[in-house]
Amino acid sequence: HYMKVLILTITTGQGHNSTAAAVEAQFLSNGHKCETLDVYYHASRLLGAVVSNGYLFTIKHLSRPYAKGYTKQENRKTGKTDITIRLSRILSKKLARYIEEYQPDIVICTHVFAALAAKEALSKTEIKPKIFGIITDFTIHPYWEELNCLDGIVIPTVEMSEQCIKKGFNNEQILPIGIPVHSKFSCYISREDARIQLGLPSDIPVVTVMNGSMCYNGITDTITKLDAIDKEFCIVAVCGASKKELSKLRKKNFSHTVVLNGYVDNVNVLMDASDCIITKPGGLSASEALSRELPIIISNFIPGHEERNADFLVSNGAAIKVDKDNSLEQILGRYLTDIELRNKLKSSAARIGKKHSAENLYKYIVSEYNQK
Repeated sequence: HYMKVLILTITTGQGHNSTAAAVEAQFLSNGHKCETLDVYYHASRLLGAVVSNGYLFTIKHLSRPYAKGYTKQENRKTGKTDITIRLSRILSKKLARYIEEYQPDIVICTHVFAALAAKEALSKTEIKPKIFGIITDFTIHPYWEELNCLDGIVIPTVEMSEQCIKKGFNNEQILPIGIPVHSKFSCYISREDARIQLGLPSDIPVVTVMNGSMCYNGITDTITKLDAIDKEFCIVAVCGASKKELSKLRKKNFSHTVVLNGYVDNVNVLMDASDCIITKPGGLSASEALSRELPIIISNFIPGHEERNADFLVSNGAAIKVDKDNSLEQILGRYLTDIELRNKLKSSAARIGKKHSAENLYKYIVSEYNQK
């Protein structure tokens, strides 16, 4: 049956929006109607811009207070009305009108604050769609505990089920489908073909460096450190939307082959061409790498949720983290020479990774809708 789907997101970085786009593409390609809405921008363009830019400013300049705030949220009392809950109630009025006009059969939320607004909005309307939340990190944000009324909550791995149960969800609601990545991540290109496609050398290791869509903390220092390693390999730099970072790198001379990129839309091909990726552990970019069985070297992270992501990936054997005991140079040197380490990281990534996540979520929702 034809369905009307509403996907709700919030722009704090691009991970939530990319997840929304992956889900939307799946429904549209199967002939359903689908609309994606940024809850804050829909309420007010000013609010949307303040939240988006404020988030980027905070993680860049106020990372310690941000981390403290995240920990404080983790220790909050369930059911307590605070500024986030109040804001959700204010936003829900306009969202309720939109829902009444659009009349969705399914609502999917890729951000916890979007889900809070949706819960409030649906309490103000007679329309009763099935509502799903998607957790886009390898940890459960504190406010999801306010949302155990959802029909389903999508989690990255089955290992997180226990966390969900502690938050008040039951087994029937918990869907360990994985963070939805775009369907182009569902099929592999051989390393040889990927390298031919990208014009990369076929006979030496390829190491990709990226730090999210906004190139958090930059990548120039990382690439300078890599360039000092006395081993032969090719470096692929992805600067995302940061023209400043790309410009800085273009002015430098390197002893290794360094391929410079700004924003790219073929990360799947790039990952298939690579031997490992050096990055921050955003939930979506980590899921994309895991779907390619690509080992991750964590160079830095946004304090709070990404710190939890890093801990999860390292403890599950799919990543190595740069810290005071393990420098980037030591880790990469070891990685390039230790076949056993490479195989261990790859097999852990294969165990956790879910390349068909968007398709499997689509199939689950269709089966649930058809049972109505």
